[in-house]
Amino acid sequence: MSCNLKRKLCVEAEPATDSSPPPTAKRRKLENQQRHRTPSSFWDNLSRLWLTPRALREFDRRTVWPAAPVPPERTGKEDIDLVQLKRFARHGGPSLDHLRAYPEPETAAPSNRMMDSSQSGSRKRAKISDTSSKTRKSSAYDPNFEQHLINNGIYPHGYDHGDDNGSVYPDNWEEINEMLAQPRPSLSPSRFPREAFRKFEKTNMQALTENRVMSKAFPIIAGTVDIPSQENLYFGNLKHLTDGSITKAKPDFYDGSRPVELDKHIREELGPYIVPSTNTAAPCLPNFFTEAKGPNGSAPVCKLQAMYDGALGARGVHELRSYVGQETPFDNKAYTITSTYHGGTGDLTIYSTHPTPSNDPQNPIEYRITQLRGWKMTDIPETFRQGAGALRNARDWAKEKREELITAANGKVPDTEHSDLVSSTQSFVSLSSNEPIHPESDTSADELALNIDTFACSSRRTPVRHRMNPPSKAPSNRRVKKAAIGINKRSGMGSGGS
Repeated sequence: MSCNLKRKLCVEAEPATDSSPPPTAKRRKLENQQRHRTPSSFWDNLSRLWLTPRALREFDRRTVWPAAPVPPERTGKEDIDLVQLKRFARHGGPSLDHLRAYPEPETAAPSNRMMDSSQSGSRKRAKISDTSSKTRKSSAYDPNFEQHLINNGIYPHGYDHGDDNGSVYPDNWEEINEMLAQPRPSLSPSRFPREAFRKFEKTNMQALTENRVMSKAFPIIAGTVDIPSQENLYFGNLKHLTDGSITKAKPDFYDGSRPVELDKHIREELGPYIVPSTNTAAPCLPNFFTEAKGPNGSAPVCKLQAMYDGALGARGVHELRSYVGQETPFDNKAYTITSTYHGGTGDLTIYSTHPTPSNDPQNPIEYRITQLRGWKMTDIPETFRQGAGALRNARDWAKEKREELITAANGKVPDTEHSDLVSSTQSFVSLSSNEPIHPESDTSADELALNIDTFACSSRRTPVRHRMNPPSKAPSNRRVKKAAIGINKRSGMGSGGS
């Protein structure tokens, strides 16, 4: 074999070795996968793991694969065999140990392939994971999301608790259902005839995406009422409901109260529980949610999202009820309602969410989601009237519960403004002079003490007599000190009257 042919074979075989970096596009793809991976804590805390593509990628990332065997050196001038050449390239190609400055290949000992977060991946994956800092948190689209919520004490409707003690259903379950069944005058056959139902059917059928369902079909069901609400608002201000390994909620629709209705001190103290958005103008204390999907959307995902929303709303209501100071904040009653609507099937389902105490020290509060009613909105006009009426009644009921709770909470806010002002004034006076201050007239030399006393009187909101010639501004401590020294020299008196 000629030297040129040997050199050509070596050049073609070199890119297959471990030392050469992968192509730019492949490296970029691997970096993106590592950058958007789920945190390790999410997988470690699952009691049951579903075999999904993301779970397999996490398994591969944590698995240490044995290093490729070192290929034998090619010493002879045997004839070229294409099959052997491909096999030779797969095993790393020619040895480059004789080249100057060539690094020694790293060897990794085989280990068990158990899924342990302390293990690192292969050499290539380890290099990529070191440079990546961002992770993608799990969402309701991951089949392991529901298991994660269950492990953290958030149970879906129909979950088998084993030792059911009657707390699965809220005590006001019948009361809520009776409220949902109340007729709405706006949905009577005279005001909502068959033609209006046919129009809804057409609108719902033409809504091919989730956005169109929420903007066109859902408003017909929800009606037009004066309730503060928002759509697709990211709940970035709320504290994590679990361990922080799942995404924060972003409901398709929710009702809340105007922030001005709730005292500022309460909003500041309970903000991570009742103020959902960093935009302070958004409605607070949400306790009614709706999640929707288009014709191609997943109904189980929609249910999981509503389950997540309801737990967040029930937690906020529970925190505010605890602030009010009730003796039994766990009254086993629901004050939060969620609903789901699927545009493809026309199914509307309404759920309630209520908190219960837990024996788990890590999760002292559990949240249970219970189904209330369900309707197929595209069935007949009467079914639509029942479903739409129930949804509108649920919004009014949730608003009523919010107003009652906000009124009770505002009444518990202590009047700290007056006490803080008086205490700060007394401290300021005590620091100004070590002697008791008793101003006797408007011509007293200690004008600073007069000003302080007047300020203290005004803080108590009592009328103060108008002085003849009030000073334009309070004198400095240096000027007061000099005036006091001069008086002592002239009259031998203290800092009392003139």
